[in-house]
Amino acid sequence: KSIYDPQLHSKAIMKEYATDQCSDMVAASTFWLHHFGRNDEALQLCDQVVDTMLPEIEATELVSKLNTLTPICRTLAHQRETSAAEKALGLYRTHVSDPATLACAGGKVRPALGMCVPIMI
Repeated sequence: KSIYDPQLHSKAIMKEYATDQCSDMVAASTFWLHHFGRNDEALQLCDQVVDTMLPEIEATELVSKLNTLTPICRTLAHQRETSAAEKALGLYRTHVSDPATLACAGGKVRPALGMCVPIMI
């Protein structure tokens, strides 16, 4: 049973600390599970983070989304299936690089946005 409920806790944590470190740590766990050969668990946790935690992060919180998605994308990219790598790229584009590009084009430039787009290269 989980103590952390993203729907209940994420927004309050972000309001207080500017980032939801609980979702960041759960996401980081996916990479460690993969590293220790527990790929099925890693992929299940990736899906859980994407389905339950990522939606709780506001669309404008690109750095928080980047922090949460980086280990997810790394875990997916290290799978031996093209579809997993494509899923990682799609998640990154949808939640980080495309919104960052739009924000920059719209004149809403923040210092941290500069690091979101170059990662795509």
